Amino acid sequence: MAKLFINKDIAPDSDKAKYWLSGEDSISFTDIQYFMDWMDRNDNRIDVEIHSCGGDCVEGYAIYDALRASGKEISCKVVGTCASMATVILLAAPLERRTAYAHSSLCIHDPYGDGALLKGKVTPERLESIAADLRAEKQKMLDLYVERTGQNRDVLETQMATDSWFGPEKAIELGFISSIVPAISAKKEENIINPKTNIMSKKEVKVESTLLSRLLRKCGYAKIEDVPAVGMVITTSTGEELNVEREEGDIQVGDPASPDGEFVLEDGRTVVVQEGVITEIREPGSEDEDVEALKARIDELESEVADLKSNAKTEDEIKVLDAVAKAGGIEKLTKAAASKYIPAGRTTTYGNKPETKHASKIEQKLDEIREKRKGGKR
Repeated sequence: MAKLFINKDIAPDSDKAKYWLSGEDSISFTDIQYFMDWMDRNDNRIDVEIHSCGGDCVEGYAIYDALRASGKEISCKVVGTCASMATVILLAAPLERRTAYAHSSLCIHDPYGDGALLKGKVTPERLESIAADLRAEKQKMLDLYVERTGQNRDVLETQMATDSWFGPEKAIELGFISSIVPAISAKKEENIINPKTNIMSKKEVKVESTLLSRLLRKCGYAKIEDVPAVGMVITTSTGEELNVEREEGDIQVGDPASPDGEFVLEDGRTVVVQEGVITEIREPGSEDEDVEALKARIDELESEVADLKSNAKTEDEIKVLDAVAKAGGIEKLTKAAASKYIPAGRTTTYGNKPETKHASKIEQKLDEIREKRKGGKR
Protein backbone atom coordinates (compact mmCIF):
# COMPACT_ATOMS: atom_id res chain seq x y z
CA MET A 1 0.00 0.00 0.00
CA ALA A 2 1.28 3.44 -0.96
CA LYS A 3 0.53 6.49 1.19
CA LEU A 4 -0.30 9.76 -0.64
CA PHE A 5 -0.39 13.01 1.36
CA ILE A 6 -2.39 15.89 -0.08
CA ASN A 7 -1.57 18.46 2.57
CA LYS A 8 -1.04 21.64 0.54
CA ASP A 9 -2.99 23.99 -1.69
CA ILE A 10 -3.88 22.51 -5.08
CA ALA A 11 -2.26 24.60 -7.83
CA PRO A 12 -0.80 24.17 -11.33
CA ASP A 13 2.94 23.96 -11.88
CA SER A 14 2.94 27.51 -13.26
CA ASP A 15 1.95 28.86 -9.82
CA LYS A 16 4.60 26.95 -7.84
CA ALA A 17 7.11 29.81 -8.07
CA LYS A 18 4.56 32.17 -6.55
CA TYR A 19 4.05 29.79 -3.63
CA TRP A 20 7.79 29.36 -3.11
CA LEU A 21 8.29 33.14 -2.95
CA SER A 22 5.66 33.34 -0.22
CA GLY A 23 7.36 30.58 1.77
CA GLU A 24 4.55 28.10 1.16
CA ASP A 25 4.14 25.10 -1.11
CA SER A 26 1.53 23.52 -3.37
CA ILE A 27 0.66 20.20 -4.97
CA SER A 28 -0.15 19.72 -8.64
CA PHE A 29 -1.41 17.04 -10.99
CA THR A 30 2.21 16.49 -12.08
CA ASP A 31 3.17 15.65 -8.50
CA ILE A 32 0.47 12.97 -8.41
CA GLN A 33 1.71 11.55 -11.71
CA TYR A 34 5.24 11.29 -10.32
CA PHE A 35 3.88 9.56 -7.21
CA MET A 36 2.00 6.92 -9.21
CA ASP A 37 4.99 6.35 -11.49
CA TRP A 38 7.14 5.79 -8.37
CA MET A 39 4.75 3.15 -6.99
CA ASP A 40 5.49 -0.55 -7.25
CA ARG A 41 3.49 -1.89 -10.18
CA ASN A 42 2.35 -4.79 -8.02
CA ASP A 43 1.03 -2.44 -5.32
CA ASN A 44 -2.72 -2.25 -5.87
CA ARG A 45 -3.66 0.22 -3.14
CA ILE A 46 -3.32 3.97 -2.55
CA ASP A 47 -4.19 5.41 0.86
CA VAL A 48 -4.80 9.18 0.53
CA GLU A 49 -4.63 11.49 3.57
CA ILE A 50 -6.13 14.95 2.96
CA HIS A 51 -5.36 18.15 4.84
CA SER A 52 -5.98 20.87 2.24
CA CYS A 53 -8.19 23.91 1.72
CA GLY A 54 -8.48 23.17 -2.00
CA GLY A 55 -7.37 25.40 -4.85
CA ASP A 56 -7.40 25.32 -8.64
CA CYS A 57 -10.45 23.55 -10.14
CA VAL A 58 -8.66 22.23 -13.24
CA GLU A 59 -5.85 20.66 -11.18
CA GLY A 60 -8.34 19.25 -8.67
CA TYR A 61 -10.42 17.48 -11.33
CA ALA A 62 -7.24 16.18 -12.99
CA ILE A 63 -6.09 14.61 -9.72
CA TYR A 64 -9.59 13.15 -9.11
CA ASP A 65 -9.66 11.58 -12.59
CA ALA A 66 -6.10 10.26 -12.31
CA LEU A 67 -6.83 8.48 -9.04
CA ARG A 68 -10.04 6.91 -10.35
CA ALA A 69 -8.43 5.88 -13.63
CA SER A 70 -5.42 4.29 -11.93
CA GLY A 71 -7.24 1.00 -11.36
CA LYS A 72 -5.95 1.02 -7.79
CA GLU A 73 -8.00 0.53 -4.63
CA ILE A 74 -8.35 4.12 -3.39
CA SER A 75 -8.96 5.04 0.26
CA CYS A 76 -9.31 8.67 1.41
CA LYS A 77 -9.14 10.04 4.93
CA VAL A 78 -9.65 13.62 6.14
CA VAL A 79 -7.00 14.27 8.78
CA GLY A 80 -7.48 18.02 9.28
CA THR A 81 -9.28 20.25 6.81
CA CYS A 82 -10.89 19.32 3.53
CA ALA A 83 -12.44 22.19 1.58
CA SER A 84 -13.38 23.23 -1.93
CA MET A 85 -11.53 21.11 -4.55
CA ALA A 86 -10.07 18.90 -1.82
CA THR A 87 -13.61 17.55 -1.26
CA VAL A 88 -13.68 16.52 -4.92
CA ILE A 89 -10.44 14.53 -4.45
CA LEU A 90 -11.98 12.96 -1.31
CA LEU A 91 -14.76 11.57 -3.49
CA ALA A 92 -12.24 9.67 -5.67
CA ALA A 93 -12.59 6.80 -3.17
CA PRO A 94 -15.83 4.80 -2.86
CA LEU A 95 -18.05 5.76 0.09
CA GLU A 96 -17.09 2.76 2.23
CA ARG A 97 -13.41 3.77 2.06
CA ARG A 98 -13.94 7.47 2.88
CA THR A 99 -13.30 8.36 6.54
CA ALA A 100 -12.35 11.33 8.72
CA TYR A 101 -10.79 12.02 12.09
CA ALA A 102 -13.10 13.15 14.88
CA HIS A 103 -11.89 16.77 14.87
CA SER A 104 -11.62 17.25 11.11
CA SER A 105 -13.56 19.96 9.24
CA LEU A 106 -15.05 20.07 5.74
CA CYS A 107 -16.41 22.85 3.56
CA ILE A 108 -18.16 22.93 0.18
CA HIS A 109 -19.03 26.18 -1.58
CA ASP A 110 -19.92 27.74 -4.90
CA PRO A 111 -17.00 28.25 -7.30
CA TYR A 112 -15.54 31.75 -7.45
CA GLY A 113 -12.86 33.60 -9.36
CA ASP A 114 -10.09 35.78 -8.01
CA GLY A 115 -9.44 39.42 -8.93
CA ALA A 116 -7.22 38.39 -11.85
CA LEU A 117 -10.34 37.67 -13.88
CA LEU A 118 -11.32 41.35 -13.77
CA LYS A 119 -8.00 42.78 -14.95
CA GLY A 120 -8.23 44.83 -18.12
CA LYS A 121 -11.44 46.22 -19.56
CA VAL A 122 -14.59 45.31 -17.64
CA THR A 123 -17.68 45.21 -19.82
CA PRO A 124 -21.17 43.81 -19.18
CA GLU A 125 -20.54 41.15 -21.77
CA ARG A 126 -17.32 40.08 -20.08
CA LEU A 127 -18.97 40.01 -16.65
CA GLU A 128 -21.79 37.91 -18.04
CA SER A 129 -19.28 35.50 -19.59
CA ILE A 130 -17.46 35.12 -16.27
CA ALA A 131 -20.75 34.55 -14.44
CA ALA A 132 -21.81 31.92 -16.97
CA ASP A 133 -18.53 30.10 -16.55
CA LEU A 134 -18.92 30.11 -12.77
CA ARG A 135 -22.51 28.82 -12.97
CA ALA A 136 -21.37 26.02 -15.30
CA GLU A 137 -18.56 25.15 -12.89
CA LYS A 138 -21.07 25.03 -10.03
CA GLN A 139 -23.36 22.65 -11.92
CA LYS A 140 -20.40 20.44 -12.80
CA MET A 141 -19.39 20.27 -9.15
CA LEU A 142 -22.97 19.62 -8.01
CA ASP A 143 -23.34 16.80 -10.51
CA LEU A 144 -20.21 15.13 -9.14
CA TYR A 145 -21.31 15.64 -5.51
CA VAL A 146 -24.73 14.11 -6.19
CA GLU A 147 -23.23 11.14 -8.04
CA ARG A 148 -20.59 10.31 -5.44
CA THR A 149 -22.54 11.07 -2.22
CA GLY A 150 -26.02 9.86 -3.21
CA GLN A 151 -27.45 12.94 -1.49
CA ASN A 152 -30.33 15.13 -2.70
CA ARG A 153 -29.19 17.89 -5.05
CA ASP A 154 -31.11 20.63 -3.25
CA VAL A 155 -29.55 19.66 0.10
CA LEU A 156 -26.06 19.86 -1.34
CA GLU A 157 -26.75 23.15 -3.14
CA THR A 158 -28.07 24.68 0.07
CA GLN A 159 -24.93 23.60 1.94
CA MET A 160 -22.71 25.06 -0.77
CA ALA A 161 -24.52 28.39 -0.54
CA THR A 162 -23.78 28.68 3.19
CA ASP A 163 -20.01 28.52 2.53
CA SER A 164 -19.54 27.26 6.10
CA TRP A 165 -17.48 24.56 7.76
CA PHE A 166 -19.02 21.36 9.15
CA GLY A 167 -17.76 18.41 11.15
CA PRO A 168 -17.51 14.68 10.37
CA GLU A 169 -21.04 13.93 11.69
CA LYS A 170 -22.49 16.32 9.15
CA ALA A 171 -20.15 14.88 6.52
CA ILE A 172 -21.70 11.46 7.14
CA GLU A 173 -25.22 12.91 6.72
CA LEU A 174 -24.22 14.51 3.42
CA GLY A 175 -22.56 11.29 2.19
CA PHE A 176 -18.98 12.59 1.98
CA ILE A 177 -17.61 9.98 4.42
CA SER A 178 -18.80 6.67 5.84
CA SER A 179 -17.32 6.69 9.34
CA ILE A 180 -15.26 8.57 11.90
CA VAL A 181 -11.86 7.16 12.85
CA PRO A 182 -11.55 6.91 16.66
CA ALA A 183 -8.41 7.64 18.66
CA ILE A 184 -6.01 4.71 18.71
CA SER A 185 -5.98 4.68 22.52
CA ALA A 186 -9.78 4.47 22.75
CA LYS A 187 -11.47 1.25 23.81
CA LYS A 188 -14.06 -0.50 21.69
CA GLU A 189 -16.91 1.87 21.17
CA GLU A 190 -19.72 2.44 18.76
CA ASN A 191 -18.74 4.54 15.77
CA ILE A 192 -21.05 6.79 13.85
CA ILE A 193 -21.67 4.91 10.61
CA ASN A 194 -23.29 5.97 7.41
CA PRO A 195 -26.17 3.47 6.94
CA LYS A 196 -25.75 3.60 3.15
CA THR A 197 -22.46 1.73 3.37
CA ASN A 198 -24.11 -1.33 5.00
CA ILE A 199 -21.24 -1.60 7.50
CA MET A 200 -21.61 -3.20 10.94
CA SER A 201 -22.92 -0.73 13.51
CA LYS A 202 -20.01 -1.45 15.82
CA LYS A 203 -16.47 -1.50 14.55
CA GLU A 204 -13.05 -1.04 16.08
CA VAL A 205 -10.76 0.92 13.82
CA LYS A 206 -7.08 0.83 14.69
CA VAL A 207 -4.85 3.55 13.29
CA GLU A 208 -1.16 2.72 13.16
CA SER A 209 0.62 6.06 13.25
CA THR A 210 4.19 5.14 14.24
CA LEU A 211 7.03 5.45 11.74
CA LEU A 212 7.66 1.69 11.91
CA SER A 213 3.99 0.95 11.18
CA ARG A 214 3.97 3.30 8.19
CA LEU A 215 7.15 1.70 6.81
CA LEU A 216 5.69 -1.78 7.28
CA ARG A 217 2.46 -0.81 5.49
CA LYS A 218 4.47 0.72 2.67
CA CYS A 219 6.33 -2.59 2.26
CA GLY A 220 3.10 -4.58 2.36
CA TYR A 221 3.40 -6.05 5.90
CA ALA A 222 0.79 -5.74 8.64
CA LYS A 223 3.21 -6.28 11.55
CA ILE A 224 6.90 -6.74 12.16
CA GLU A 225 6.48 -10.51 12.59
CA ASP A 226 5.38 -10.75 8.94
CA VAL A 227 8.75 -9.56 7.67
CA PRO A 228 10.75 -12.65 6.60
CA ALA A 229 14.17 -13.12 8.16
CA VAL A 230 17.00 -13.40 5.67
CA GLY A 231 19.78 -14.40 8.04
CA MET A 232 21.33 -14.10 11.46
CA VAL A 233 24.47 -12.45 12.79
CA ILE A 234 26.34 -14.32 15.55
CA THR A 235 28.90 -12.56 17.71
CA THR A 236 31.86 -14.79 18.53
CA SER A 237 33.80 -14.92 21.81
CA THR A 238 36.39 -12.55 20.32
CA GLY A 239 33.82 -9.99 19.18
CA GLU A 240 33.85 -10.98 15.50
CA GLU A 241 30.62 -11.29 13.52
CA LEU A 242 29.63 -14.53 11.79
CA ASN A 243 26.81 -14.20 9.23
CA VAL A 244 24.69 -17.32 8.79
CA GLU A 245 21.87 -17.61 6.23
CA ARG A 246 19.23 -19.23 8.44
CA GLU A 247 15.79 -17.82 9.25
CA GLU A 248 15.37 -19.53 12.64
CA GLY A 249 16.67 -22.31 14.86
CA ASP A 250 20.23 -23.32 15.70
CA ILE A 251 22.94 -23.22 13.07
CA GLN A 252 23.75 -26.50 11.31
CA VAL A 253 26.52 -27.96 9.17
CA GLY A 254 25.73 -27.01 5.56
CA ASP A 255 24.30 -23.57 6.33
CA PRO A 256 25.70 -20.82 4.06
CA ALA A 257 27.90 -18.51 6.16
CA SER A 258 30.62 -15.89 5.93
CA PRO A 259 33.44 -15.11 6.31
CA ASP A 260 35.57 -18.25 5.98
CA GLY A 261 37.58 -19.30 8.99
CA GLU A 262 37.37 -20.94 12.40
CA PHE A 263 35.25 -19.19 15.04
CA VAL A 264 34.75 -19.91 18.74
CA LEU A 265 31.21 -18.98 19.81
CA GLU A 266 30.29 -17.57 23.20
CA ASP A 267 28.89 -20.97 24.25
CA GLY A 268 32.28 -22.60 23.59
CA ARG A 269 31.43 -24.31 20.31
CA THR A 270 33.86 -24.00 17.41
CA VAL A 271 32.40 -23.33 13.95
CA VAL A 272 34.47 -23.97 10.84
CA VAL A 273 33.45 -22.14 7.63
CA GLN A 274 35.03 -23.12 4.31
CA GLU A 275 34.10 -21.69 0.91
CA GLY A 276 31.02 -19.97 2.33
CA VAL A 277 29.55 -23.07 4.05
CA ILE A 278 29.67 -24.35 7.65
CA THR A 279 31.66 -27.61 7.37
CA GLU A 280 32.10 -28.47 11.05
CA ILE A 281 30.66 -27.57 14.46
CA ARG A 282 32.78 -28.84 17.35
CA GLU A 283 31.33 -29.07 20.83
CA PRO A 284 33.43 -27.55 23.64
CA GLY A 285 35.71 -30.04 25.50
CA SER A 286 35.86 -30.45 29.30
CA GLU A 287 38.14 -28.26 31.43
CA ASP A 288 40.27 -31.30 32.43
CA GLU A 289 40.91 -32.12 28.78
CA ASP A 290 41.94 -28.53 28.10
CA VAL A 291 44.35 -28.54 31.07
CA GLU A 292 45.94 -31.83 30.01
CA ALA A 293 46.39 -30.55 26.48
CA LEU A 294 48.08 -27.40 27.81
CA LYS A 295 50.41 -29.46 30.06
CA ALA A 296 51.41 -31.68 27.14
CA ARG A 297 52.19 -28.62 25.05
CA ILE A 298 54.26 -27.13 27.88
CA ASP A 299 56.30 -30.35 28.18
CA GLU A 300 56.89 -30.35 24.44
CA LEU A 301 58.10 -26.75 24.49
CA GLU A 302 60.40 -27.37 27.48
CA SER A 303 62.00 -30.33 25.65
CA GLU A 304 62.62 -28.14 22.60
CA VAL A 305 64.22 -25.46 24.80
CA ALA A 306 66.52 -28.05 26.42
CA ASP A 307 67.66 -29.31 23.01
CA LEU A 308 68.39 -25.78 21.89
CA LYS A 309 70.41 -25.06 25.02
CA SER A 310 72.51 -28.26 24.65
CA ASN A 311 73.39 -27.36 21.07
CA ALA A 312 74.18 -23.75 21.88
CA LYS A 313 77.82 -22.57 21.31
CA THR A 314 79.95 -20.13 23.27
CA GLU A 315 81.34 -16.94 21.76
CA ASP A 316 84.86 -18.51 21.50
CA GLU A 317 83.44 -21.51 19.67
CA ILE A 318 81.63 -19.24 17.28
CA LYS A 319 84.88 -17.30 16.59
CA VAL A 320 86.76 -20.56 15.89
CA LEU A 321 84.09 -21.71 13.49
CA ASP A 322 84.26 -18.36 11.70
CA ALA A 323 88.03 -18.66 11.33
CA VAL A 324 87.71 -22.20 9.96
CA ALA A 325 85.16 -21.00 7.44
CA LYS A 326 87.45 -18.17 6.31
CA ALA A 327 90.36 -20.65 5.90
CA GLY A 328 88.39 -22.71 3.42
CA GLY A 329 86.58 -25.15 5.68
CA ILE A 330 87.38 -28.11 7.84
CA GLU A 331 88.30 -30.38 4.87
CA LYS A 332 91.02 -28.04 3.62
CA LEU A 333 92.52 -27.71 7.06
CA THR A 334 92.47 -31.50 7.51
CA LYS A 335 94.38 -32.07 4.26
CA ALA A 336 96.97 -29.47 5.19
CA ALA A 337 97.64 -31.22 8.50
CA ALA A 338 97.73 -34.76 7.06
CA SER A 339 101.48 -34.81 5.73
CA LYS A 340 103.71 -37.40 7.51
CA TYR A 341 107.03 -36.67 5.71
CA ILE A 342 110.15 -36.97 8.00
CA PRO A 343 113.67 -36.38 6.50
CA ALA A 344 115.97 -39.46 6.63
CA GLY A 345 118.48 -39.76 9.44
CA ARG A 346 116.94 -36.87 11.41
CA THR A 347 116.47 -37.62 15.01
CA THR A 348 114.90 -35.81 17.84
CA THR A 349 116.53 -36.01 21.20
CA TYR A 350 114.66 -35.60 24.45
CA GLY A 351 117.13 -35.55 27.33
CA ASN A 352 119.65 -38.41 27.09
CA LYS A 353 117.49 -40.72 25.00
CA PRO A 354 117.74 -40.27 21.23
CA GLU A 355 114.58 -40.92 19.30
CA THR A 356 115.12 -42.18 15.76
CA LYS A 357 112.35 -41.51 13.28
CA HIS A 358 112.04 -44.16 10.61
CA ALA A 359 112.29 -43.08 7.01
CA SER A 360 109.53 -43.70 4.62
CA LYS A 361 109.63 -46.54 2.11
CA ILE A 362 110.56 -44.10 -0.64
CA GLU A 363 113.49 -42.83 1.40
CA GLN A 364 114.55 -46.40 2.11
CA LYS A 365 114.50 -47.22 -1.60
CA LEU A 366 116.54 -44.14 -2.40
CA ASP A 367 119.11 -45.15 0.21
CA GLU A 368 119.46 -48.60 -1.37
CA ILE A 369 120.05 -47.03 -4.81
CA ARG A 370 122.68 -44.72 -3.36
CA GLU A 371 124.50 -47.66 -1.72
CA LYS A 372 124.66 -49.58 -4.98
CA ARG A 373 126.09 -46.60 -6.79
CA LYS A 374 128.77 -46.24 -4.15
CA GLY A 375 129.66 -49.94 -4.51
CA GLY A 376 130.04 -49.60 -8.28
CA LYS A 377 132.63 -46.86 -7.90
CA ARG A 378 134.82 -49.04 -5.78
